[in-house]
Amino acid sequence: MINFAFCYERDELLDFVKNEILKYFRQREVQIAVMCYHNAYELQRCIDCNCPDILFYDMEREDASMRSTVMNAKRANPKLISIITRGRDYSPPAEDILLEPIYVMPDKSRKHLWTCTALAYEAFLDDPDSFSYYVRPEYFHVPVNEIRYFASEGRRTHIVSANHRDTFYQKLDVVQTLLRQKDCQFLRIHKSYLVNASYISGYSRDYVTLTTGERLRISRYEYYKSLSSHMQDLKRTKPARRPQYSQW
Repeated sequence: MINFAFCYERDELLDFVKNEILKYFRQREVQIAVMCYHNAYELQRCIDCNCPDILFYDMEREDASMRSTVMNAKRANPKLISIITRGRDYSPPAEDILLEPIYVMPDKSRKHLWTCTALAYEAFLDDPDSFSYYVRPEYFHVPVNEIRYFASEGRRTHIVSANHRDTFYQKLDVVQTLLRQKDCQFLRIHKSYLVNASYISGYSRDYVTLTTGERLRISRYEYYKSLSSHMQDLKRTKPARRPQYSQW
């Protein structure tokens, strides 16, 4: 069971956010626990006995008490995921990095609520060895060491692994961000391709060749330079465990 907490001053806003999130998970047949608070003091009282896993709150103005309480929650639950609304004039301090992962909503519309909820839930489900994604009506988990590459078409992303091919709705930039939190090396070679370095057997200025024989196009010189640098680093740091890479 995942614990959600919502901390908003106004009852009508609190009810709106809570009801939208409950609706989101009812459609996916996922049960969650919900806690509602109006201020930092109420939230602080719950931390020791029932710290949330995913927390929605406002930072539309500088609020030292809320920031301190959220920091306490993060210490109590290092896996805490924050979803916040920030005002246009709000400048986040450097210590916000201690609260990551953080998802920022420009407003509390249904669209942004559901988008951030999906990202936070997928991050919560993830473990270091697998990639999680949603295709109605369920979430799937694929070991990252089995994934050869991701290919995108607009908002749709195809996942290709040794024994698995599927399509889900997510931008490739978001997929790349999620993978950075894992112990793996996925390299961007094209705006539409994200490739697992473990499956690269060779590369040139224009193409990457996988151990399966598949060829994927490199679209920009910047991608080629980054790829070449990463592959050379991998050869130097793990020579005994990685195949010999050749450049055509």
